[in-house]
Amino acid sequence: MRLFGHLGAAFGLAGGAKATARALRAAGCTVLPVDLVLPTHAAVANSSELISKTSPSDSAAVGAAGLDESTMVHVDLVHTNPNVLASSPELLAQPQLTAPVRIGYWAWELEQFPRGWERFFADYQEIWCPSSFTTQALAQRSPVPVVAVPHLPDWPRLERLNAARFNLPAQEASERPFTFLTLFDYWSTVERKNPLGVIEAFETAFPLADPAGPVVRLTIKTSSSEQFPDNAAALRQRTAHDSRIRWLDALLPEDQLDALYLNADALVSLHRSEGFGLTLAEAMGMGIPVIATGYSGCMDFMPPGSSCLIPWSMQPIQRTFGDYVAGAYWAEPSIKAAAVAMRQLVCNPAWSRQLGQQGRSVVSERLSQQRVIDVVRQRLGHFLLPAQV
Repeated sequence: MRLFGHLGAAFGLAGGAKATARALRAAGCTVLPVDLVLPTHAAVANSSELISKTSPSDSAAVGAAGLDESTMVHVDLVHTNPNVLASSPELLAQPQLTAPVRIGYWAWELEQFPRGWERFFADYQEIWCPSSFTTQALAQRSPVPVVAVPHLPDWPRLERLNAARFNLPAQEASERPFTFLTLFDYWSTVERKNPLGVIEAFETAFPLADPAGPVVRLTIKTSSSEQFPDNAAALRQRTAHDSRIRWLDALLPEDQLDALYLNADALVSLHRSEGFGLTLAEAMGMGIPVIATGYSGCMDFMPPGSSCLIPWSMQPIQRTFGDYVAGAYWAEPSIKAAAVAMRQLVCNPAWSRQLGQQGRSVVSERLSQQRVIDVVRQRLGHFLLPAQV
């Protein structure tokens, strides 16, 4: 199988493509990776997944066009979105897709079908996507099957981090502020990711005017801020008065990102919509309690009781933000409810630990390696194995 994707970078589609590579290999596929390099997203310094999990014979087969003539490929799987290929057509020339089976893997974050994607269905026999939420949206206009194939988390990594969290010295944990973490890429739009909502909830829960309040911190990890200087400057200005809010604008290698997670006591995502929510699944897999909008793709692995689900109301998008067009709908999470959840996590450590453990238990079952493998094998078997009678 040949896998096209943004395998050397670190953003949403790149993380999804790496998760697909994990799932395919775990299902027994030989994966021949082809990195689709976007000039807007630099490679991660220690991104080794593209090569390290590919055998020498596999790597030799991958050339400028993907393969040499001696290598037989049964499936071409293209893990990137139509809007990316429309804006950067040089990424993938159609003659490169030579396998008899062609599958597209698309991610989308609204209930409404994305504008302009219809013409790309003709390139594929099936579309995979990360959640039932995205499946329902894309199936509305699809002439080919659309199937939910969830992302497979890097379970060995998450298990190491979970163990490391519980091995932290109790004194070290008690002496630092209770730290909330939120992460987003500016390319995903600040309107959809809604970091402003997280800031407002944090300041509502822990007013600066309350000197007797708990010692807390909010860490906001961003990517691509240099490409959106006006948005970045406006958000920083919004928090300039509050030294408890720390900004980290950097593309971090995995070890530094892991250290960020280890220093977090809770993850917060007041998104207006998610196609999947891989960072939420990863945080839950590490045993970190999660506060998140109870809407969209993350609900496949985040049932009530596994996290603090924030109530929301459906609201129309007032003006177009990137691919999210005015007149479509997404969720508006309750800032008040999010503030209450933040306060409860800080003031009730036992409940916070219990929520983290429950979240880990649920996501370990819903996104288990075996469960994802079974879906992958059934879909590939649909094309490659003889029908059973």
